[in-house]
Amino acid sequence: MSTYAVDSSRQELRATGVIEPAPVWEQTADGKRRPSDAQDRNEQGMPLWLVEVMYASEMFGRQQTVTANVLVPSPAMPALPAFEPVPFEGLSVNVYAPRNGAGVRESWSAEGIKSSGQGQQAQKQQQAEQRRGE
Repeated sequence: MSTYAVDSSRQELRATGVIEPAPVWEQTADGKRRPSDAQDRNEQGMPLWLVEVMYASEMFGRQQTVTANVLVPSPAMPALPAFEPVPFEGLSVNVYAPRNGAGVRESWSAEGIKSSGQGQQAQKQQQAEQRRGE
């Protein structure tokens, strides 16, 4: 298992618009793991979110678009415009081979998302919509 720091200004990751709470994984009675309905939190108690992104990748000389989830702590659901680059802070990717022999997998995480005027505006709009719905 290897972890690599990634510069999000050089490896452009674009938001797909899909953002979900990161679930807490629980052990079932038969020894299997499954996601629960509870939202996971980091060591400081901050809620964790899965931000779906897409990026260009090249494998065996063939270019393709890949989607991945980036695990990000945030007090509220991040408001990101779809198909715009996401300026992650402290972005890293963990590359590993699962025990079931299913090839190489990636696990992405970030320390946060850099604030921008556009992102702040979208977040304020989303919070206003949530208040109206309550």
